[in-house]
Amino acid sequence: MFLNPIMLFGLGGVSIPIIIHLLNKRKFERVVWAAMRFLKVSVERNQRRIQVEDILLLLVRCLLVALLALVLARPVACTHSSAGLLGQAAVTAVIVLDNSGSMSATDGAESRFAKAKKAAQQIVDTLPTGSSVALMLASDAVAREGGIPEPTHGLKFAKDQIDQAPLSDRATNLYPAIRDAVATLKGRQTSRKEIYVITDGQAAGWAQDKDVQRTLEEVKAEVRARVILVGEPEPANLAVTELRLAEGLAPAEQPLKFEVEVRNYGKQEKNDVTVNFGLDGATSAIDSTLIKAIPADGAARAVIYLRPKGEGYHTVRAWLATGDHVPFDDARTVALRTVKNYPVLVVDGAPGAGPRDSAARFLRAALQPVERAELPDYFIKVTTIASTELDQARLDDYEVVCLVNVPDFSEAAANGFEKLLRRGGGLWFFLGDRVNRSYYNEKLFKQRQILPAAIGEALGRADQNEVAFALQAKGYQHEITTLWNDPAAGMLASARFFRAFDLGELAAAPAQPAPDGPGAPRVVLRFADGQAGGPLAGKPAMVERAWARGRVALFASSADTAWNDMPRRPAIVPLVRRTLGALLTNTAEQLNLRVGAAFTLRPGDEYLNRTATFSRPTPIGKKESVPPEAVSINRDKDGVQVSYDKTDVAGTYKVAIAGDVAPRYFAAQPDPAESSLDRITPAQIDVLGKVAHVVDWKAGMILEEKIEKDRVGTELWIPLAIAALFLATSETLLAHRFSKAK
Repeated sequence: MFLNPIMLFGLGGVSIPIIIHLLNKRKFERVVWAAMRFLKVSVERNQRRIQVEDILLLLVRCLLVALLALVLARPVACTHSSAGLLGQAAVTAVIVLDNSGSMSATDGAESRFAKAKKAAQQIVDTLPTGSSVALMLASDAVAREGGIPEPTHGLKFAKDQIDQAPLSDRATNLYPAIRDAVATLKGRQTSRKEIYVITDGQAAGWAQDKDVQRTLEEVKAEVRARVILVGEPEPANLAVTELRLAEGLAPAEQPLKFEVEVRNYGKQEKNDVTVNFGLDGATSAIDSTLIKAIPADGAARAVIYLRPKGEGYHTVRAWLATGDHVPFDDARTVALRTVKNYPVLVVDGAPGAGPRDSAARFLRAALQPVERAELPDYFIKVTTIASTELDQARLDDYEVVCLVNVPDFSEAAANGFEKLLRRGGGLWFFLGDRVNRSYYNEKLFKQRQILPAAIGEALGRADQNEVAFALQAKGYQHEITTLWNDPAAGMLASARFFRAFDLGELAAAPAQPAPDGPGAPRVVLRFADGQAGGPLAGKPAMVERAWARGRVALFASSADTAWNDMPRRPAIVPLVRRTLGALLTNTAEQLNLRVGAAFTLRPGDEYLNRTATFSRPTPIGKKESVPPEAVSINRDKDGVQVSYDKTDVAGTYKVAIAGDVAPRYFAAQPDPAESSLDRITPAQIDVLGKVAHVVDWKAGMILEEKIEKDRVGTELWIPLAIAALFLATSETLLAHRFSKAK
């Protein structure tokens, strides 16, 4: 138990009744009176009882004064080891304020983030004189702007920073901020250390709850942790979780197909959901689409065609016509660059074949499915060369290089492939009877790690067309092939294959993907299971992988009709078109980032030392726009570049480069997982409660009282005041009784 030492001087008042008692003690003058001898016997009989009564009254009065002194001292019962001897010692605190996307959810009047900021300011108000506080804005990372990295004694400044704290659209993972908060407090010479985590309790934020528990358990003896849960559960939420250019290609002055996905995170089906679309920052809709029904805990997709005007950078925004209580995910923006044409190089490994049997001819027809008279105006421009001319080809002039049954390559050509991929181009390998499998596996799969899979044995017989196997007929998962999940799109499985290579050995995914190296392989298409898949049942038919800024695809069979009849099937055109778009996806992905990711622009040597000015979208809840920021364009090992990583808010970012007439745009998009508002479970709260004091802060709750009680313990002045009142009453009754004539 701890007492206020100043008020404890009041205990000296206990001496007052004693002094009064001694001063008022009767002094007798002896007078000899004959009649008194008859009273002497009676007085001596009552003298002992009177002394006992006087002492009892004295004790009651002394105890009453002592209790009044204790009431004024406000003693507390404190059980935590970090409490100071005086009960109100200075505190070094770290406030972890969740500013992730889910904190934008409202109850119709106030957002969770607004409530969290109020809670944070109340916490600052409870800090005793001489305390210091740090502020960390936390989502899936600790924000570098808006916080207070080191504890400050300026508590008013801290409250101002809390009031101005911005809301982000990032995902949630509170462990990094809690880890940093503990590191901030470690080693500080102070007896009172406290961490406050203010969050909405979204389950996604506690994915590393075991790491949180371990971290707080290690410092439990010296750091007091509190978790403040704000906001009510939100039972319904619609979110625009995907917006993409369907085929990946964006030819200028052409209608472009966009796919939008709206997910229902609620427990009831949503009907007649209208999605609006706008172009290039327009706030009014230029078109809309109606989704008839979205099942509970499910999603629905819609397609729309839009036509951006002219070449250059454009943005497309999709948003729910009727918003809900979670605004951060009600809209989604995609950036794209329309171009006049896409130059494609087809390298023919068997140029001596007749024109009707040439694999390059079939592939060219699929790339340019128009009449000869329309070819000059068609946006895909195809150049065909023999494999012997590859070393002399200027690969910088092409976006995609297709290698058709090419036996092998020189070192110069392989170096050219890597350069093409690093600048964001695409490589597409078609196999055949001329391919040197050993060379491909040794040079391109093992050494350079370009191929997404090793090339195994060729299985099947091309000379027995009656024995054929097929591609999978359902369950398409890759974005290239998801089109065929709709029966109206036709069938890929109708194509017949007679011979193909086994691509069963996929490349290993890198432990730590590097921006200038290979990514994890992904299966685009498989051969059918069981007998329909023949000798390659269930094996990959096409595999792709990202490589630096580019992408590589590998097809297990030939591009002509020697090993399959795919070139004669209607599905070949959309398959080639969608694959071509996917090979250029990484270039598009440079314009479309996950919120919080860094944007890198490589504009060319002529831009060295120029200035790029970045303009950010305005965060939810902020009225004033964010001032633009100028960044110098420099050179690194991969060339002239400029980077920008302040992308915490979803929406359109504008890049204006000195000397350029037209600006460039890119877009940041929220993580769909952040739209799930499921709360941390009671079991997780129980586990968390072992290392932290968890407070479910409801409307009207006075947070200061709970923190004060938790900080200094349970105050005992109320029961002591009741005891003092009881003693005062007892003293009055006893004094009245003892004063009666005896």
